[in-house]
Amino acid sequence: MEFKDDGKIIVIIFEDGEDLIQKVNELSQIFKSENVLTVISALGMMKEIKMGFWNGIEYEIHNENEPSEVLGISGIITPNTSPNFHFHVTIGKRNGEVKGGHLISAKISNTLEMFLIKGNIAVERREEKGLKKLKII
Repeated sequence: MEFKDDGKIIVIIFEDGEDLIQKVNELSQIFKSENVLTVISALGMMKEIKMGFWNGIEYEIHNENEPSEVLGISGIITPNTSPNFHFHVTIGKRNGEVKGGHLISAKISNTLEMFLIKGNIAVERREEKGLKKLKII
């Protein structure tokens, strides 16, 4: 992983084989003085993708093991909360099929280019009905 921070925008280039969530945890430690980092763009490829669909009680897990194009990631990194991220992902498979859901885990395939914007709004997570919901403080 390589990144550059210009004070407002952070550009991150993830490398082949890296564990995306492990790298997000590392970024949370590096940028722990920030309240919210919002994904404004994320493109590349991932593999060994675990996505979830919240059915109101728990996540129904869906796996996609083959390399897939990342068509987009929307979400936030909140360095001072647990969990410290909330991403939804849309992927395109080799056959043109598109899938998506709550991103639980993934490994980078080839590369992933992500752009984040910094926000200075204090947040925390509070558990409600099994979910750790984001709250503004």
